[in-house]
Amino acid sequence: MERRGFDVTVIDVYGTVDAVEREGFGFRIVDRGFGRYDVLAVPVHCGVDPGPVEGTLRVDHHDLAGALASGYKDGVAFEVTGVRGKTTVATYLARILEEAGWPVKLSTTDTCPVGSPSVAPYKVLEVMRATSGPYVIEVSLGVTPAADVAVLSGVPYDYRVAGGTRSAVAVKARKIAESGALPVLERGDVSRLPPLPGAVLVETGEGRVSWRGGSVEFEPFGVPFHDRSFGLAAVAALESGLAGVEDVLAARSRGFVPGRLELVGEDVLVDVHPAVNERTLRHALDVASRLWGRYGLVFGGDPGGYCEGIDVDEAVEEILRRIESYELVGLELVGGLGELVEDRLPVRPSPAPDGYPVVVVLRSDRDGEVFKRVVRRVRGGSEDGGGSA
Repeated sequence: MERRGFDVTVIDVYGTVDAVEREGFGFRIVDRGFGRYDVLAVPVHCGVDPGPVEGTLRVDHHDLAGALASGYKDGVAFEVTGVRGKTTVATYLARILEEAGWPVKLSTTDTCPVGSPSVAPYKVLEVMRATSGPYVIEVSLGVTPAADVAVLSGVPYDYRVAGGTRSAVAVKARKIAESGALPVLERGDVSRLPPLPGAVLVETGEGRVSWRGGSVEFEPFGVPFHDRSFGLAAVAALESGLAGVEDVLAARSRGFVPGRLELVGEDVLVDVHPAVNERTLRHALDVASRLWGRYGLVFGGDPGGYCEGIDVDEAVEEILRRIESYELVGLELVGGLGELVEDRLPVRPSPAPDGYPVVVVLRSDRDGEVFKRVVRRVRGGSEDGGGSA
């Protein structure tokens, strides 16, 4: 905004910009807002009172970033949002478009063509200002008005934002509706959402996807999460007109996208991400139950440090439920989160006996020492965090 000639004041509502950093900016940074402005932009997840600020136009960061990005946009823009599977869907989508010969610019939690990876709305502006499309951009809590196609994934795993006052899924759906982009989502998710006019409703299954435009069969991944993610990506690419069925099948032949939930070999299921919580733990154990019936669990990591919190008591209840049903034959707890769980458990954890498959669920970065230590032990010496089934 300052580059465009506006007089900008930043209100540091979260208290994350210290006095030293303030000196390096060309605009004012204040702890509380005051007075009247022409435009007031606030993040959709913000539950903090910015102070006595009046604005004739109130927008959120998605609107502002998209409006600015549209002036630089050069190509079709796919924006991927949701609760689970955003990175996986976006990466599969980029692969399909690459197979069709397009010079795709992919921006996700893990990679970005410009600067450091981020899923904040400003990243849409940053990528479009510096590159040309087509673009595949993962965006947190909704999409921007710069999107042409909006993919919504992982709807059942909702959480609260804005100080617990709003449903994250409802916010994402509202931003898609406001953007004017073509919505692509699973048919089963429609009943949980506000109306999305013109939405392309997708049905996924083991090695197949169908929608209003037809159906495609592909080699199953062995993990339903990946079949669903790949199916959503395939429909988004096909509906855009930038790719054909042959490109979808070629992308499938490239194997798994290393994601938050992946099968490593035949007997290790891994979900490692800073946003792991009680719901993602339940999902990983559901998948393990379908795959194997009985298994061991390695669980823990960092209890804090992310915008999505974790309910430790609910995580404990989930673990106990699996123990009581005789699914869980072993348990290892690691890191600060593991200590919190162990304090609440009425049983003493012990590792699974040899020969049983293992689920590794860690609230951690894949570069974190806890993850490297656990994977090295589980995989017999390797510190490689990824792998194909």
